[in-house]
Amino acid sequence: MDLLDDILARHFARFNLSQAKFNALMELYYAGEQGLSLSELGQRMLVTRANITGLMDRMEKDGLVIRNVDPRDRRVFRARITPRAVELLQFVLPVHNQVVTRAISCLNPDEKNTLISLLQKLQQGLEEI
Repeated sequence: MDLLDDILARHFARFNLSQAKFNALMELYYAGEQGLSLSELGQRMLVTRANITGLMDRMEKDGLVIRNVDPRDRRVFRARITPRAVELLQFVLPVHNQVVTRAISCLNPDEKNTLISLLQKLQQGLEEI
């Protein structure tokens, strides 16, 4: 996976992103207007609270996220994606999709279906943890 990580790192660097920033943006994008609590985001990304705090600090500085106190629980901070980040994703996602498409182009349709099935099964297993 080092090769794929290197390819993705080069791809994201063109947009001043890291893999972690991209993953956080995607989670927050799909979370919608309500965003996610920092603990929810950390769980989804499988990282520690300290890592999420540092990542959010950097992303907030870059204008990619906004953190607010949750009105239902003042102990909780929620993160939301900014319009600037949504605009950035409009450029990043097509290129990212091309990279992924090229990466799996060596697979035939049956192998692609098997890969999808295995990834879905893995996701289910991870959700049960």
